[in-house]
Amino acid sequence: MQPFLDAISLGGTYALAALGLGLVFGVMRLVNFAHAELITISAYVIVVTNDLPLVISFAIAALTAALLAILTELTIYRRLRGTGPAIMLIASFGLSVGLQKSYELIFGALPRSAAVAPWMTGSSEIAGLNITVSSIVTVGLTVTILLAMGFLVERTNLGLQLRAAATDFKTSRLLGVRSNRLIGSAFAISGILAAFVGFILVVENPQVDPMFGLNITILSLVGIVIGGISSLRGAALGGFIVGFILSILNTYLGNARVYAYSYLFLAVVIILLVRPGGLLSKRNEMERV
Repeated sequence: MQPFLDAISLGGTYALAALGLGLVFGVMRLVNFAHAELITISAYVIVVTNDLPLVISFAIAALTAALLAILTELTIYRRLRGTGPAIMLIASFGLSVGLQKSYELIFGALPRSAAVAPWMTGSSEIAGLNITVSSIVTVGLTVTILLAMGFLVERTNLGLQLRAAATDFKTSRLLGVRSNRLIGSAFAISGILAAFVGFILVVENPQVDPMFGLNITILSLVGIVIGGISSLRGAALGGFIVGFILSILNTYLGNARVYAYSYLFLAVVIILLVRPGGLLSKRNEMERV
């Protein structure tokens, strides 16, 4: 059971990352590669402000990530709105690289580190299982945030507008949805979700460099595809599946763990052959990316 408990914890982190990506994609049909830099900047802020109380440090990190997300939407994505998806994708990739280089200039190319929340590194043995505090916190945060996002999407006016925009953005605008406010809100929420991911990752790995959030972002994009590219639930489910499978592979492959990504993408191909539109898509629902 130990590997499965560890895999649940890692899967929850990937689910949060995929949820932030899926939120922006649902509204704008934008694959936001710069989401990785939102995770990175939040991790940097948590490390730099480590002397402050943890709640204050995280609040500053979440605010910084949300403001950066809104700033990128105002200065770049809003100006390109209405252009082709290829242009938006290239702009997203260019923004990601540009922010990475900016972090190198600001924080340096070498990793910055700090002992963030050392109390979360403790563990206890229960029924022969080694349960760490960080895994309990990660699972608790994941469940809480997913429930909160479910309430937001299903029970609030903003959630109704998000679902309407994800279904048909042009029609929702004709029905009175304020597109600028809605898209800005989606980016702000994605920045806050990125801060939670950055916090979880920096507790596990306090070495923060300019490419800190890149790996989890790319794999979370894979999770969005296999879960259902037009569904927030599918994004979270797909991200969880990717993190879960990767953790299990790293545990059981032993010395062959260098091939973990190969087996992961093989599993992804099999899933997409069975459900081309994603696990939570309808049978007749497919979208080319």
